[in-house]
Amino acid sequence: MAVYQEKDKSKWTKDGRSWYYVCYYKDIYGENKRKKSKSFLLKKEALQAEREFLNSIKDVPLKSNMTIGNLKDDYLKYKKENVRISSYESTKVALKHIDILEKIYIDELNINHIQNWKKYINEKNLATGYKNTIYKNLRAMLNYGNKMYDLNINILNKMTNFTNPNEVKKEMLFYTKEEFDNFISYESDLKWICFFSALFYCGLRQGEALALNWNDINFENNTIRINKSLANRVKGSKFLILPPKTRGSNRTIPIPLSLAKNLKTRYNEQKTYTNFSNDWFIFGDIFPLATTTIQKRRDKLVALSGVKRIRIHDFRHSCASLLISKGANITLIAKYLGHDDVSTTLNTYSHFYKNDLSNLIESVDL
Repeated sequence: MAVYQEKDKSKWTKDGRSWYYVCYYKDIYGENKRKKSKSFLLKKEALQAEREFLNSIKDVPLKSNMTIGNLKDDYLKYKKENVRISSYESTKVALKHIDILEKIYIDELNINHIQNWKKYINEKNLATGYKNTIYKNLRAMLNYGNKMYDLNINILNKMTNFTNPNEVKKEMLFYTKEEFDNFISYESDLKWICFFSALFYCGLRQGEALALNWNDINFENNTIRINKSLANRVKGSKFLILPPKTRGSNRTIPIPLSLAKNLKTRYNEQKTYTNFSNDWFIFGDIFPLATTTIQKRRDKLVALSGVKRIRIHDFRHSCASLLISKGANITLIAKYLGHDDVSTTLNTYSHFYKNDLSNLIESVDL
């Protein structure tokens, strides 16, 4: 990176019978400097001296005065302009955890700083998976600095992720058909029956379900079109409608007849409301259901039914488990769930096939 950065044209001024030059440049710490030479008898001597001075500093590497905090601010600005707002918000939250690194100058960052930061993170009550999410974002930010500013951050090959050999991996939770039937039997509001049924039977992500409006349902062939997602709790907005999470997420899927009938009944009810429009949210009205409201409703039904408490996203896993137990083709399951690649489906739900493998070998032994 060249050190010399000219603010003005260098000046050669005749001072009586002498000449001198003035030029502006950045020193190795990135500070702006002004250089005024001694006096020369001839103008060409001043010119030559200036050339020699500028040549002498061109090969001196610039020492960055950028801190980790400066880089973080610039990286977040870049992310905000180039990724989905939900991804930006996730990155922003993750990078809050690098606060103890922010005052360190880029040129002084070393592996000891990273090791101390990891100890700091390990003192927090965070799951190993989330620690590695933070680590991944830090690493991506440093790579951005190398690419955009030629910062030569050379500790990346020494950095390692978080591990915890004593941590027991959480088992994926899901409802069986019997458990879901028990769970939903305690619900009397058709809106909520439709919502939880759409999650369980259609494997929708919460954002996909909340973004649905009545234009997305075809009651003639009982299908739902998924072509958008809703992000809740975005700073400066109650919610945002975004493109699908991935290319494969854009899909049209069939829905069970019982769900289609319930949705049709709900549609006819909503049509009686003043100012109704097909743009209204299926799971809501002018506004979609709030995340906290959904969680409270789930918790109420869990308490009433006595079934285990699962995350809202686990209803999607329940759908996958149900389809696999019914012998559905894995490629079709991937398309139904909106996975870009069947390998994603296999990697996520391979443990659901354990019983099938046992049955397979039993059939060979017969």
